[in-house]
Amino acid sequence: MTNRMQFDVLVIGNPCVDIVFGGMPHWPVLGQEMYVDKFGISAGGIFNTAATLSRLGLRVALLCELGNDFFSRFVLEEIEKVGICSDLVLRRDYPMFSVSVCLAHESERGFVSYSNTQSGLVTHLLGKTPPAQVDSEGASIVEHVARDPYMLLDGYAFNAAFIYARPTMLPLANFVVERGSTLFLDTGWHSQDLPDPSMSTVVKRGNYIMPNQLEAMLMTGTGSAEEAVRKLAEWASTAIVKIGAQGVVACQQEELVYCDAYPINEVVDTTGAGDAFNGGFIYGILKGYSLLEALRCGTICGSLSTTALTGTAAVPTVHELERLLRSAH
Repeated sequence: MTNRMQFDVLVIGNPCVDIVFGGMPHWPVLGQEMYVDKFGISAGGIFNTAATLSRLGLRVALLCELGNDFFSRFVLEEIEKVGICSDLVLRRDYPMFSVSVCLAHESERGFVSYSNTQSGLVTHLLGKTPPAQVDSEGASIVEHVARDPYMLLDGYAFNAAFIYARPTMLPLANFVVERGSTLFLDTGWHSQDLPDPSMSTVVKRGNYIMPNQLEAMLMTGTGSAEEAVRKLAEWASTAIVKIGAQGVVACQQEELVYCDAYPINEVVDTTGAGDAFNGGFIYGILKGYSLLEALRCGTICGSLSTTALTGTAAVPTVHELERLLRSAH
């Protein structure tokens, strides 16, 4: 029997780099230059969830692709800095840019983003066809993975996996379920994919689905967080809808469960707050907490992440989270 390296959570997806400007007196004016007093740069996107999980003491591996460019090297440094296992980081000998510039102002934010990472081995696992790449023996690497996705992860075992649900994710969702792992899903804002009828098929493979309110309503064709979460709970065993400053609402076995946002003094930057919630909630579930307690773990992480620029600068440690969780009673 193969001795597999054991992880609590396998996170699959490509991170980005977040460049965040805060402290703006107003939104930018065309033709004028504005200097601000708050600035941050960090790895972002799905990295935020992986980093939150690692900060909470869980063993985390990240399956992603990085290139040979400055931004990719920065992301790899951040992955290793926060203690995420980088064994499954696939490094390419060409640039792979995924960058977002965020302007944070009065609890709102605006983004300008660029990405050329929509191809490659990880994407192939999601059911797409990337450009051909050749290994040292002349065989196509993606052909090997296409024949046997287990080949890539055969030496690893994981209790849970976290991925973003897309219509093309069904093969990967099936792969995770076949391994006997708990599958946590978020969606991200993909306006063309969210209303796709095949999204329900992907969500049904998951144990937990955790979109925000706008994503959930677009995906289900409903008009409120409550309607959306009830519809999503027909697909996944537990559905959660994030409703910003109001907290979250969940539905499990037809029962609605509400959890308020954790109170904070000032919102500095909401970038990555939903990702931090995901990490806190997954931590709570894997610790065996009740649904409400796991939601509290998520809202504490999500709320605290808004008190500093970037998604993980203010995420609590496991000791801080447990202390705040006890004081919430």
